[in-house]
Amino acid sequence: MADRTGGEPQTDGRSTRWDDHKAQRQLDLVDAAVALIEDEGTRFKLQRLAERVGLPRSVLYRHFKDRATLDELIRRRVVESFMRGIEPTLTFDGTIEESVRRVVGAHLDWVAQHPRLYAYMGVGEHAMGDGSLVADTKAAIALMLSDRFGDVLKALGVPEAPIRSVAIGIVGFVDTSVNQWVRDEQRELSEEELRAMLCRSVWAVLDATLRNLGVELSPQQRVADL
Repeated sequence: MADRTGGEPQTDGRSTRWDDHKAQRQLDLVDAAVALIEDEGTRFKLQRLAERVGLPRSVLYRHFKDRATLDELIRRRVVESFMRGIEPTLTFDGTIEESVRRVVGAHLDWVAQHPRLYAYMGVGEHAMGDGSLVADTKAAIALMLSDRFGDVLKALGVPEAPIRSVAIGIVGFVDTSVNQWVRDEQRELSEEELRAMLCRSVWAVLDATLRNLGVELSPQQRVADL
């Protein structure tokens, strides 16, 4: 209703409450879809989601513009879950070796706990190319890593270094290796062997980068001491 005194239009509180309700209902449905994928796999049908939440399919469609909108919201929810697992590991606790193992381990642990959600992010009709939400997420993780690396390098007296490119390369390598391992029906490495290989490889890249900058560190060096 417009304000007769010429001010800003009045907002009906009932409308705002209804908007909040719809937003929460949509979030609940997305969470139910994520749970359905965890239980039944990546190629779920909307009818199965409708049955799971006890709604007619026609009512379910009212909460989303189309299937693509639902898929995008699911991907965002999955990415949020993944980032919640990764972000706390990007700290200065422990040695360099422990820090590398912690970050790589968080990635592998999340994939091991949610293999179907991980598959949903990158296979079949849900596969996404450059510029996608997943690509943006990898870039965000790489930027967080490069910020941490940059802080350490500054403490070592190296103010400028191409560390962002190195971080992007590390994230891409780890993600591609894990993705291939998950999809491989005849795995040549166990999960623990993959974890060890990734940690060795990440440290090798970091060590070579540091040496090129004139810095030599032991993987047993405590990060906080730097």
